[in-house]
Amino acid sequence: MNDERPGQFFERVILITALALLLFVTPVIYWWAQDDSPWFLVYLLWLIIITLSAWLYFTRRGDDF
Repeated sequence: MNDERPGQFFERVILITALALLLFVTPVIYWWAQDDSPWFLVYLLWLIIITLSAWLYFTRRGDDF
């Protein structure tokens, strides 16, 4: 049985959204978008966001709405 609080799913969604905004909208973009960074870094960052989102979706409880 999963012992999560009701609404914790939405808290995680907000955290993942905040992480995505931090990586792709704030001045942090200048750190990973430098000329000497690997070409695949942006794809790796998106993969991390998508993987976290998929993990969140598949581990949530059915009655957490």
